[in-house]
Amino acid sequence: MIKQTFFLVLCFLTVIKLHSQAKNTDNTTTSAITIYWDASFSMKDKDLSKEIDFLANYFNNIPTATVQLIVFSNTIDFNKKFSVSNGNWEALKEILISVPYDGVAFYNALPKNIPADLNLVFTDGISVFDTFSLSNKAETYIVSSNKNAAKSVLKKQAKQLKGAFVDLSKITLKEALALLHIQLEDLVGAPAKKVAQKPRLSSRKLDAENTLNIRGTVSGAEGYLAEATVTIKGTDIGVVTNEKGQFRLRAKRGDILVFGFLGKKTKEIPVQNSTQINVLLVSNENELEEVIVKGEGKKETEDVGYGETNKDRIGYEVQTIGAKKLNKSATDVSMSVRGRVSGVTKYGQNDDISQMVLRANSILSNVFPLILIDGTPVRRSSSVGKIELTNFIDPNNIAKIQILKGLAATNRWGSEGSNGVILITTQAAVSGTSSNGKPYDRARLRNNIFKEDLKLVSTTINTKYIKELRAKKTLSEVYHHYLNQRENYTNDFQYFGNVSTYISQWGDKDLAAKILLNVVEIAKNDIQNLRYVAYKAEEQGNFLLAKKVYEKIKDLAPKEAQSYRDLALIYQEIGLYKEALKIYQNIKDHKYSDVNFSGIMKNIDSEMRHLLLLHKGELDVSSISENYFKPLNYDARIVFDWNKRDAEFDLQFVNPNKQFFTWSHTKGKNAMRLSEEKTQGYNTEEFLLIDAEKGEWLVNIESKIKKSKKPVVIKYTIYRNFGKKDETKESKLLILNTIKGKQMAGKIEI
Repeated sequence: MIKQTFFLVLCFLTVIKLHSQAKNTDNTTTSAITIYWDASFSMKDKDLSKEIDFLANYFNNIPTATVQLIVFSNTIDFNKKFSVSNGNWEALKEILISVPYDGVAFYNALPKNIPADLNLVFTDGISVFDTFSLSNKAETYIVSSNKNAAKSVLKKQAKQLKGAFVDLSKITLKEALALLHIQLEDLVGAPAKKVAQKPRLSSRKLDAENTLNIRGTVSGAEGYLAEATVTIKGTDIGVVTNEKGQFRLRAKRGDILVFGFLGKKTKEIPVQNSTQINVLLVSNENELEEVIVKGEGKKETEDVGYGETNKDRIGYEVQTIGAKKLNKSATDVSMSVRGRVSGVTKYGQNDDISQMVLRANSILSNVFPLILIDGTPVRRSSSVGKIELTNFIDPNNIAKIQILKGLAATNRWGSEGSNGVILITTQAAVSGTSSNGKPYDRARLRNNIFKEDLKLVSTTINTKYIKELRAKKTLSEVYHHYLNQRENYTNDFQYFGNVSTYISQWGDKDLAAKILLNVVEIAKNDIQNLRYVAYKAEEQGNFLLAKKVYEKIKDLAPKEAQSYRDLALIYQEIGLYKEALKIYQNIKDHKYSDVNFSGIMKNIDSEMRHLLLLHKGELDVSSISENYFKPLNYDARIVFDWNKRDAEFDLQFVNPNKQFFTWSHTKGKNAMRLSEEKTQGYNTEEFLLIDAEKGEWLVNIESKIKKSKKPVVIKYTIYRNFGKKDETKESKLLILNTIKGKQMAGKIEI
């Protein structure tokens, strides 16, 4: 493994009681010592020379010992036994001075019940996800030379483990060793020189006679793939493609080349005699065969406000209530449709249709629908106080009432129709036409025709530091360069995220996680940065790491609705279906009494139904309403999550007819929404395409972020066949800090 090639660990050094008055007196031998060496990112600032001197003098007073060294951060990077005799510990020392410091200490990952007479733990005690503890009963000494160590925590833990805290940042070596009951007349040798912490680099000698210079291109359905990886299987030798998908690599006959790219299926090709290899990588998504059903018959039509249209081409959900279905005894239009409109979440204070709420989670500050009578809009009620009644309409003069819902309907009617549209057609207007015999186009209330030519948001990272890493030929060289390079980017959170993504393309998930976790190590309890790390981990397919981060966020923000929703989703992702359902049930049963979920209940309902539809057989569903098992018939479900609650941006949806709808997440246009998010603690929105117009939909985004030191990120997810066995899911991260002007986030083919 690459990590075993260049990783070595620091942790607790086993301590022994030696009742010796001087260097040459009879010493008590400690036969088994375990050293835990913390190699997390925060340990890079320690005084390594002082710790090496400490160990040199310690081992000089131990006649013989078996030392087990465990180096750890978010993984166990090194675990091996050494024999130390008469002060000779050179093999162990060589390992320790070459340890790189990266990632976060996962104390819970430490091996359990290691038999030892004494433990020596080298750590700063800075915990992010868990706290240090050992399950064996050996006497334990905690050693730290870091001035910023969590000293009070370390002192307390050392006392509990019947040892002592050795603070090398404050006391001398003689004083430190005295805590281990070793009294020295003289120190061994001169103080150690500052040693460079360099990882060992692996290398591979190629047989010159059997070596070929391979070249070629890597492509996908979208064209050439830049930054695709080409590696020799079983080694750390590889290259990445340039912007034209081209690569060059020396390999032997019989080697297997592994071609990879994020979101694509990996392909392996053996090297034979050809020096030109061109590869096409296909998407990881399940490919669906197109099924065409032909038939003849009468087409059903629907008048949707601008003339009769085939029902299968309308592109949005329409409910029609004809005159025969209206309540004949009603004295006004509201009474005539009472109980006949599906999807109504509530009526206003006057029970008037002008205050009917058709969407559970409004996307604008005004939650009430647009009402048109014979194509003419009437004054609408306002969510903030003003009430406009419709009791002036004679229900006996109504030919039909139509309710239009869904994002597609919103696109046709512009932002005015974002909360749904109610079309009231009177008897007098049933046969109304214009002077040229064509039906009136009553849909065009505003100019919402999309005419822009936007470029696609680039997810390719072309920073100087990534270009430097691309120039390296092996993963070992990449990592070595990164260790030197990172000193210039210590407080740049996006740097670690970008390098982590690049490393993940080499296929080393643990190393990618180690680098990404530096953001957590630096930012500690900053929720915005923690969400950035969780989104990045999901992007890289490291869902267990994402789970750990989301659990941390929930502990930090137990009164925020988003904390529970994110946790339920990641539990479902990793197969913890019972745990996910428990969260949803607790939300439904109001078990989280201090949390307000009203702003995201539409999301919760969709995601709970999704879980039940896909995993009903693995869950106890005896107490769950049958309504949750009704099929979901969405053409697409589009979900946006963002890591900064007050991040400002606009989303624009363009239908195949080039009509658009804009949803604004800004203080100027949607202050009420942003205020609600802050109060309830959520940062997500879903959009549904139901019976949408066939063709290509565009999703555009415009960032309003002016300046931010932290990454401001949107996670953009598209579900097709949501809640069905053939569901596909496509997700990408959009960095708002880097988006200039309006750009295209993606396309959806319906």
